[in-house]
Amino acid sequence: MKHLFTLAVLLLFTGHAAIAQSTDGIDACQTTKVRYFGKLFNDARARQASVASYQSGLAYPGDATIDVTYYGLDLRLTHTPAYLNGAATITFKATSAALSRFFLDAQPQLKIDSVKVGRGGTGPTMMFTRETNRVQINLPQPLPLGQALTVTVFYQGNPASLNGFGSFAFATHGPTNAPVIWSLSEPYGASDWFPSKDTPADKADSSAVNITADKQFVSVSNGRLIGTTDNPDGTRTYRWRNSYPIAQYLISLAMTNYEQYDTPFTYGGQTMPVNHFIYPETLPGIRSNLDQTPDMLRLFSDLFGPYPFFREKYGHAQFGWGGGMEHQTVSSMGAWSTSIIAHELTHQWFGDKITCRDWQNIWLNEGFASYGEALYAGATSGSGAYATTMNTFMTRARSASGTLYVQDISNVDNIFNSNRTYAKGASVLHMLRGVVGDNAFFRAMKAYVAAPTLAYGTAVTEDFQKVVEEVAGQKLDYFFKEWVYGESFPTYRVSWQDNSSVSKPGVQVRLQQTVKTTTPASFIMPVQMLVQSAKGDTLVTVFNDQADQTFTLPAKGQPTGIIIDPNNLILKTVGSTTMVVTAIEEPPTNSLTVFPNPVSDNLTIRFSSPKPGLANLRLVNTLGQIFIQQNAIPVKVGEQTISMPLNGTPPGRYVLALEAPGGRQSVGVLVK
Repeated sequence: MKHLFTLAVLLLFTGHAAIAQSTDGIDACQTTKVRYFGKLFNDARARQASVASYQSGLAYPGDATIDVTYYGLDLRLTHTPAYLNGAATITFKATSAALSRFFLDAQPQLKIDSVKVGRGGTGPTMMFTRETNRVQINLPQPLPLGQALTVTVFYQGNPASLNGFGSFAFATHGPTNAPVIWSLSEPYGASDWFPSKDTPADKADSSAVNITADKQFVSVSNGRLIGTTDNPDGTRTYRWRNSYPIAQYLISLAMTNYEQYDTPFTYGGQTMPVNHFIYPETLPGIRSNLDQTPDMLRLFSDLFGPYPFFREKYGHAQFGWGGGMEHQTVSSMGAWSTSIIAHELTHQWFGDKITCRDWQNIWLNEGFASYGEALYAGATSGSGAYATTMNTFMTRARSASGTLYVQDISNVDNIFNSNRTYAKGASVLHMLRGVVGDNAFFRAMKAYVAAPTLAYGTAVTEDFQKVVEEVAGQKLDYFFKEWVYGESFPTYRVSWQDNSSVSKPGVQVRLQQTVKTTTPASFIMPVQMLVQSAKGDTLVTVFNDQADQTFTLPAKGQPTGIIIDPNNLILKTVGSTTMVVTAIEEPPTNSLTVFPNPVSDNLTIRFSSPKPGLANLRLVNTLGQIFIQQNAIPVKVGEQTISMPLNGTPPGRYVLALEAPGGRQSVGVLVK
C-alpha cells in the first residue's frame, strides 16, 4: 500500500463449514493498502488481530510445493445484498516430486462449493478438505516435478469487512449514494476474496478478471479491457486480461458509476492509454492533477527505464480509502495530491515490475515509491523542493524504531510503518545516492529494473545491493548492513583546531559519533565537511570508519568554522561543533594582557609585536563558539592597544585568542 491516508484493515469474518468432494480422475493442463502517506493514519487494530490469526503458521508464505503461473477469476457480484459468486482458475506447476496434495489459501468467509480440473471446471471433480484458512486439495495420482495442472475452484460468500474496511468493500459514494465495490489485498487480503497462493514470492505469469454485475457498474481491473457483454439478465460482463507477471495481491477490481477521463502517454514514438476512472462528483476538482500523469510517466521512464506495462495501460480507479494502492496498471486512489499520484506510479517499477519477495523487504516497494515523490518534486519545482521533501522524510526517519528490514511481519503496522518503511526507506536511497554519486545511482536504478533475473520477478535487499555494487564499482556491505539491518542513526560531535602555518592554512577536525543502539555501534559513511574561512569555503569528503577519528583538512584561508554534512546527505543529528583554542608560541615581547578583567562593556587589549603585519582577535566561549571576531587588524612594531566592544556578550567565562606576527596567545576573560 502506498501512501497512507488510511491503513488497510483486514476483515474479520464468520466461518463456513468444511465441504468435501470426491473425484476419480485428473487432467494435466496448463502499491495505502493503504499506505502510510505521513498525513493521516488510521488505527489498524482490527486488521492486526486478523493478521495475527492468519499468521499462525498455517498460511503464509503459501504452499511451497506449487508454482502458480496463472490466475483467472470469473466473478459475479451484487451490491445489495453484498455477495460474490466466483470461479478461480489456477494453473500451477509441481515444485516437488510426485505431488499428491497441495493447498490454496482461502479465508473462512469463502464457502468452497467444488474444485474441478481444467479451465472453467470442465474436468473431473477433485476431493478437498476445508481448513480454517486453507483448502487442501488431493490429487488422485501424483503429479511429476515440473508438470503443470489447471484447477478451477468454485466458491461464494460475502468477503466484506464487518467494520467497513479491509481487503474487499461494498460501500456507497456521492450525493446519490451510488454503490461502489473495490478490493485492496496488500499484504494478506487476496485470500479474503479469491483462493490463491498468498505470498508475493510467487508471481503468476499472467491473469484475467471477468466481472459480471448490474449495468450501472463500470468495472475496472488489471491489464487491457478485451470487451464487454450485455447479458439477458440485465447484467454486464467486463473482461480484463493482463499479460505480464503479477503478484496475487496486485490483482484488483474496482467498480461503480465511473466517469472515464483519458490522458494518453506517448513515449519513444508509441502511445499508451492512460485511463482514469473517477467518481462523477470528484472529477472536476482533480482533473488538473490527473493531467500531470503523462509528465510523471515521462520523468520516471527517463529515470528508471520505459514504463513496465506499456502494451496494456496505466490509470487510476477511485475507491473509498483516503490514500492509494498501486494495483498493477491501475492504481486504486482515494487521494489526489501530485505526491500520492507520483508515489503510486513509481510503484509500477518498484513493487509491481519488481516485487519484494517477502514482506520483510517491503522497503524495496515503499521506500522506493516514497523516493519517487522527492524526485518528482525536484523535477517540477527545483532542487529546493527535493531538499524540502527529503528533509521531511529524514525528520520522520529519525523517529523510526527497529531495522528497515521488518522483523515482525505479523503486525501490519510494522510492515507499513510510516517512519521506517516509507521515510527511512526513502532516506536510505537518498544517502546511497550521496555515497555513489548521481551518475552511478541512476544507472544502478535502471540496471536494477532491467536485470534479467529480477525484471518482472521478485527481489530482496541483497539483489538490489549486488546491482548497485556492480554499477558503482565499489563494495557496499557496510552501507546496507548498517542502514537496512541496523538501527538508529549517528549523532556527530565535532571539535576543530586551526593548524594553519604561515604559508598553508588548514584545520584539524576530530569527528566523534554516538549511536542509541548497539547494532551498529557506529556508522561507516563518507562525510562531507565544509571548512569555512574569510577567503572562501572548502568542501572535503572524508571516509569516517571509526567512532572517534581525526582528520587534517585544507582551507582557503584561516579557518573560521566547520559544518558537518552541509548538503544533508546523511540521516543524523549534530550534537556540537567546538573550536579548540590553545596557547601556542609565546611572542618574544610582552605577554598578552586585558583590562578590566572582569569586564562588562569594553575590553582593552594590550600586546607587543616584534614586526609589523596583521592581527586577528577572537572571543570564544568554553564550548569553542566564537562570540566576537576582529580580523586583519594592522599592527606596528612594539606595543599595541586595541579596544573590543562586548556588545551585550552574555556573562560567563571566555578565552581571548590573539594571532599576530609574533605568534599566538590566549588569555582568560570573565564577562560580568
